[in-house]
Parts: sequence; structure tokens; C-alpha cells
Amino acid sequence: MTQKDLNPCNEPGYIKDLNIDPTPKYCREEQISKGSGTIDKKYLLENQSSVSGQMTSWLEEATQKKTGNGESALCDPQQTGHIINDQAMSGPNRNTIYRYAKSLRGTSEAMKKMFSDIIVLDEDGKAHNIPIIWGTQERAVAYILQENMRKDESLEVDQIRLPILAISDTGHNYNQDRYIYHKAVNYLRDRNLGWKPKFTVNERRDRDTVFGVSAGIPLDVSYTLWAWTLYQEDMTQILTQIVTKFSPMAYIRVRGVPWEIGVKLNSISNNIDNEPGDKTRRVVKFQFEFTAETYVAQPLVRKKSVLETKIELTDAIETEEVTEVLAKLEQAVKELDE
Repeated sequence: MTQKDLNPCNEPGYIKDLNIDPTPKYCREEQISKGSGTIDKKYLLENQSSVSGQMTSWLEEATQKKTGNGESALCDPQQTGHIINDQAMSGPNRNTIYRYAKSLRGTSEAMKKMFSDIIVLDEDGKAHNIPIIWGTQERAVAYILQENMRKDESLEVDQIRLPILAISDTGHNYNQDRYIYHKAVNYLRDRNLGWKPKFTVNERRDRDTVFGVSAGIPLDVSYTLWAWTLYQEDMTQILTQIVTKFSPMAYIRVRGVPWEIGVKLNSISNNIDNEPGDKTRRVVKFQFEFTAETYVAQPLVRKKSVLETKIELTDAIETEEVTEVLAKLEQAVKELDE
């Protein structure tokens, strides 16, 4: 018989579940008694209505009832979509703090401020700030004409106030590629505090409650910037100032987002009429398209921090000694609570 050169492999054993992050059972467990005396367990959120089970739903006639055939199953507190703590809930969740973070409003505000420092230089080298308004091009036209229109109802304009800028959001798209799982909580650790969490409060002891933030929901917001001038040189100066902000991206800061948000310049277009005619006054108009890769802030995560630990070592596994050690640990916990 030929002798084996290599050690044989062991028999394959039981393969453990590789899913180290299973679906959290955040839903409230409700026991529903059946007619036969058995108990059916269902996980329901507070005030969340139940629907028929997998077996009974196939035995019910579809014509018996028109409602009650579907309910929301968003049991994870981070996925409720709430912006206040008592929004359709029986009570506040101590581990989740809901609030209206105004992330999209902050993104639009930052985009407007990015172009609020645009100027034009006259022939004497004097700088003139260009006003920028939030709105579509129709609102910008109304803003230009509202104070310069004649009072005789002829709709004629004495003088056009140009140059001017207008910006508005034009679209929102969910970006799955930038999504970060909300269990990856950032506790905002600070270097000056020895990399301890920075966002803390004192409920009973100093820094005993820690708050963390998730990355947020990635959203790509499209913006359009319109620019109007009477002279090509003014538009050239505006174009130069806008383009140099993107090398290759511009950045904005929004409250509730723990990092800078990138802004991309997608396209530049114009509608210059080189032959406007003798009676038509030429207006130079440019249009810029941007995409801000922002995030919608999610609820805050609240955790209790470990401020003090006590360790008991034992070299035996006798029941009496283990019980004694547990009694000491329980007494230490009571002392901490007091």
C-alpha cells in the first residue's frame, strides 16, 4: 500500500453563518394568540398595523376587504424618515434623535454664496459687485424689469440693470454608488481630546452620553446658473471667475454633513446673437450647469459611554467563587448608578 506524503485534511465541519451583521430586530415583538391556543410572534413597530401571515394570506378571499392588505415594515429607527421625535410614534426612542437637519436647504444656500463674490471691472478698473438672486430665469427677468418699467402701462423699460446672476436647483437624483451603510457611525472623535468623541452631553456624569452621526443619504442635486450682461467683456470676466473655482471641482460646507461636498461643473452654453439687428439691443446670456454631491443627514445615534471599569481575576471555575465575583460586579454597578 502506497504511503501518503501529505497529511490528510480533516473532515469538513459545520460552516457557521458568515453574515456577521444580520437584520436587526428593532420591531416590537407582539404576541398574537390563535384559536388553537398557540402563539404567533410578529415583530411590529409601535403603532404599526399587522397584516395576514404567509399562510393565512393565501386562504383569504381578495374580495372580502379592500384595505388592510399592506403595511409599512420600516422597523430600523434610521429608516423611519421622521424629522421629529413624536412623529406617528407612541414614544421617543432614546437611542435615536430625529431632527430636521436642513441639508438640502444648506446645499442651495452654499451654492448661492459660492457665486456671490463675482465682480466686473469697468474701464477705470473699478470693481462692481454683481447681484445674484435665487430663482429661475423668469424670476430674474421680472427682477430686472420691475423697477425700470414705465408707469404709463406701455411695458417699455427705460434702462436694463445688467449684469446679473440667477441660480436655481433643477433636479435631484439618488446616488447609490456613494451610499455608506448607516451602521458605520461617526462619533466625531477629536484629536485634542485624545481621539475621544466630541459630541457629548452630561446627563449624570461628565461625558456619559455620546452622540454619533451616519454618513447620510447621498443625493446629487443639479443647479443651473444664468448670467446676463450687455457687453461681451463683462461676460468674459464672469466666465473667468466661475471657471477658476473648479479645478477640477469646487467644494462647499453644509451643516449636518461631516465633510466637504464636491461640486462639478458639467457644461457651459450661451445664446449670443451676433446679428441682433438695428432696433434690438443685444443681451449676452450664459448658462452654467452644476452637480452638487450632497448628503441628506440621518437621525442622530445616542449611546451611553463607559466611564469606569472594574476587573476581577480568578484562577478557578468553582461555582461559589464565580458567584462571589458576580456579586462584587453587581455591587460595583450599583455604586456607579448611585
